[in-house]
Amino acid sequence: YSQAAFWIVAGLLGSNIKCRDMDINSLQGDKAVLEIVKRMNGSINIKEDLIEVSETKTDGVIIDASQCPDLVPVLTVLASVSNGTTKIINAERLRIKESDRLKAISTELNKLGANVKELEDGLLIEGKEELTGGTVDSWNDHRIAMALAVASIKCTEPVTITGSEAVKKSYPDFWRDFVDLGGQ
Repeated sequence: YSQAAFWIVAGLLGSNIKCRDMDINSLQGDKAVLEIVKRMNGSINIKEDLIEVSETKTDGVIIDASQCPDLVPVLTVLASVSNGTTKIINAERLRIKESDRLKAISTELNKLGANVKELEDGLLIEGKEELTGGTVDSWNDHRIAMALAVASIKCTEPVTITGSEAVKKSYPDFWRDFVDLGGQ
């Protein structure tokens, strides 16, 4: 679910994506992405081992990240183009990951035209219709690089990610899969 979350959000932002061979009975904390997307009114259909999502304008919610901190970068992307306000709470431990992920994702998404405010233990995101584009940095963090790639789906201009090779830590084939699914 940690890796599938990027494709789930990409599908909500762009077009229909199916994630196959997903253990719906998994105890993995990042499976919370399914419930969070439902609360955000995302179009998600779960059948046995298949999760299908399609483009949806989602709504802001409060997200408690205490049990799913790795989802915060990509959920911040989703929130940045959702209706209304999203508040991510209980996320202070993201400050001691591969990067200070609260600072990293807020700084880089704001470069793309988002409206993300960094809080002591979370983020406050005001959704917009679309983002602009530009050059951003991965902060040498695989989850930041992948989240920024997903953000490019809603950008009106190209996005260049410096340090994009950081994805090799957890998902060496991410860029190949991104292109295969229509990313540029």
